[in-house]
Amino acid sequence: MTTTSTRRSSTWSGANVRHARATIAPTLPRPCGRCRKTVHPTDRWVVGHIKSRHAYPELTLVPSNWQPEHRACSDRSSGEAIAEKALRDAGVLPAPSTVAAPLPRSLSDAHAAPFLIPDDLSWATFVQAAPTWLKPYLDPDESSSPPLAVSPLHPDAVGSYAEQCFVRAVCPEGAIAWIEAVEGKTLRWWQRLGLVLKLQHDADGRLLKRDVTETGPRRAGKSVGLRGLAMWRMEHGAELFGERQEIIHTGSDLAVCRKAQKEAWRWAKLHWGPRSVTAGNGKESIETPGGDVWLVRAQLATYGWDTTLALVDEGWDVQPATVSEGLEPSLMGRHSPQMVMTSTSHRRATSTMRTALAVGLSENDPAALVLWWGAPPGADPSDPEVWRAASPYWDEERAAFVASKYAKALAGEDDPEFDDPDPVRGFECQFLNRWDLRSLARAGESKLVDAEAWGRLTAAVPAGPPAAVAVESWFADGVSVAFAWRLGDHVLVAVVGVPDLGSAAASVAASGFRGTADVGASIATDPAWAEAKVKVRAAAGHVVGAVLELDRLLAAEVLRHDGGEQLTEQVLAVRTAPGANGPRLRSQTRADGVKAAAWAAAAARSAGPGRPRIVLPAGVRRT
Repeated sequence: MTTTSTRRSSTWSGANVRHARATIAPTLPRPCGRCRKTVHPTDRWVVGHIKSRHAYPELTLVPSNWQPEHRACSDRSSGEAIAEKALRDAGVLPAPSTVAAPLPRSLSDAHAAPFLIPDDLSWATFVQAAPTWLKPYLDPDESSSPPLAVSPLHPDAVGSYAEQCFVRAVCPEGAIAWIEAVEGKTLRWWQRLGLVLKLQHDADGRLLKRDVTETGPRRAGKSVGLRGLAMWRMEHGAELFGERQEIIHTGSDLAVCRKAQKEAWRWAKLHWGPRSVTAGNGKESIETPGGDVWLVRAQLATYGWDTTLALVDEGWDVQPATVSEGLEPSLMGRHSPQMVMTSTSHRRATSTMRTALAVGLSENDPAALVLWWGAPPGADPSDPEVWRAASPYWDEERAAFVASKYAKALAGEDDPEFDDPDPVRGFECQFLNRWDLRSLARAGESKLVDAEAWGRLTAAVPAGPPAAVAVESWFADGVSVAFAWRLGDHVLVAVVGVPDLGSAAASVAASGFRGTADVGASIATDPAWAEAKVKVRAAAGHVVGAVLELDRLLAAEVLRHDGGEQLTEQVLAVRTAPGANGPRLRSQTRADGVKAAAWAAAAARSAGPGRPRIVLPAGVRRT
């Protein structure tokens, strides 16, 4: 078995192309820069240039000059670009500038490296998989924008309390209508969507999303959502969930939390009596006659409560111990506990929100909910359309406000409100909501396996067809085809890199494999399989699941490989860190070979005789 080689150069190849693809991929689907028809993540697509790199070489690595293009469209345009360059060289067209267009500081420094958002957390994927009961909340109005990332629904969700509460006829109008009546205002589209997803429940009425991480740009209305959720649970939670509600609200400082709660004081006094509100500084609280409470507390005062709902406001400046040692333990044993963390980005953010976002994006935890409004990686921070796309809602007043803040940032004016000495970076954090997720602390991070140990696991590929085959793709980078054989108590995998699905199907057919191949769900319906007469079944799962599977096989000394470059490069690039449920994935490199190898190895072992016992490494629990 051989693998495709990777050509590298100092310009438009190798790491630069991979970086560009990782930048563009999270923004799909979007129009092709050539034909204007939609480019989907599963299409054959490339990163093209608005101004061709042949005629404008100085713009080759400028993100604002990148655009997605269908492969066929890009191939057709290459001749035009070369002709344009020839005309420039001949003096028929003016020569391009020899000075590279300056980028804003924050786009040219290390902090701007994009964090890849998985395709299964995109808005397009979410809408496609949405059940009927969610359909009314999936159409943004003309003043709204969909989120950059959103977690899938919990597989056990049958509805949401935001729409109606069918359990014991409590709050039949639903949380949205109830909160709008209390607030005296109509909630924005994105606020309604957030409530629907936070309050999804199973057939027994139990809330399903335990850990909620919600982030959006400055002054978008995040506090309204926090306040509405707290008040609704105080009014209806005891009857719905069978226990007194104890809500602990902390944040970057007490003033932020006090402001969010203060808007509810007047309604609480009218509804539950004047003595329901305590307004003393540091002792702010609302308490119902039945004993349900909403307490505002400093970060160091979050310990020792029996919490049903924990609110973390402006979590960028909240210390990790406040959450991990103060709030999380207090949620144990409750009927429908929730931790809701919300914040806008900040250049000086602690690891609290950044870790929650990174884990939510990389782990397949059905009880976690990520809602992220922000600019796509690599988007031009000077473009008003980018400002609008990053904002969950938009109107003329906000457009003028953001434009004024950008003008001040370009002029180098510090904004005391944002407490950031880098005006441009401060603007991107506050109004484009860009989080620096790549600079998270690497303490405790480790490789899946080191090169020397991996090298000792090589073995020769046996004669005859493989026992199992699996195939997965990685955006426009290509496709990995994994073949697996049983070798006594061991399983050997060999992974081949091919450019497209047609080549993958031909490779499977040529191997002599006559079983059913496990194929990534996004490519399982491609006609290439039927044309090659290859039987397939859809396989699904995050990279972290494949890494855990390979980790188990390695720990049990079951796995062998052929030494091929495709799998070796990907396995050696994997980085994990300890987590409560086993290793957490930290690396964001290409991993289609890792996924295909894990699927093929699992299928070969289950198909072969005498399946060996797997010994789990310490701290890893079977999933």
